[in-house]
Amino acid sequence: MADAALGIVIAVGNQKGGVGKTTNSVNIAAALGQGGYRCLVIDLDPAAGATRHLGVPENSFAGTLELLTTDETIAGLAIFERMPSGVQLIASRPQLSELDALLSKFTDRTRLLDRPIADARRHFDFVFLDTAPFAAATTTVAAYAVADWILLSAFPHPLSLGGLTEAFKDVADVRRHRNPRLEVLGVVFTNVDSRATRLRTELERVVSASLPGRRFETSISQAVLLAELSGRGKTLFQLPRFAEIKIAQQYLRLAAEIEHRVRQRTRFLEGTLPPFGESAVSTPHPPEVPVVTAAPSPILGA
Repeated sequence: MADAALGIVIAVGNQKGGVGKTTNSVNIAAALGQGGYRCLVIDLDPAAGATRHLGVPENSFAGTLELLTTDETIAGLAIFERMPSGVQLIASRPQLSELDALLSKFTDRTRLLDRPIADARRHFDFVFLDTAPFAAATTTVAAYAVADWILLSAFPHPLSLGGLTEAFKDVADVRRHRNPRLEVLGVVFTNVDSRATRLRTELERVVSASLPGRRFETSISQAVLLAELSGRGKTLFQLPRFAEIKIAQQYLRLAAEIEHRVRQRTRFLEGTLPPFGESAVSTPHPPEVPVVTAAPSPILGA
């Protein structure tokens, strides 16, 4: 019998698009999958970036829209074939933008994900909610309302700095009104050019001042390979000999930092967790053991 799942829910966001949010979602999930963790990615963005990044064509499967508007379950919708090891996906598609029109006016938007997330927690160690890049989106509000953590992404760019500041305010608002358990897991600096130190230093200063101890030791370098893989519908960890690729090594280390923090939540939040050091992602579950085996549902009428 499989071990009990950790059931950790991480909303991945920033109030600005184009900062590597989705790239981080899928590659961190795949990196944790390499460590034997059971990971689910729920694509909450009508742009379906995570869906396409994981090689699933738009409009080919039922997914998030059905999860939020019908009695469909995670088991009935999760895609596992041709996914990275240990990773499953609830797909999105552009029709998710019509969600509000499909919901009753009496539906509590903040509780939309309560049922599916309660189910997902029983079967997966990590659930990544890849959100739309604007806080007012119904799915983003629902994600923040149910998540344990929010993982923020930032480029070393002035506009990215503004997005982070806005995200900090939104997290404080969610904690005050709906989900006091929500905490910032950290800020991932992506697309980092080692030569551009001034803006990165300014971003690090803002993060350190607003949320001491939340900056990750690991950053993600600028790499053309990430854009190429996104277009091909692959993660770094579906490449042969990925362990020899520098940016894959960075994602493995970032995944291990995330594991280090979430598995020692109290010490991390108290500020007593020691530095991460050189620990590797641990392997509590055999990666080859599937969790959900039901075939995903095709779109009705497609």
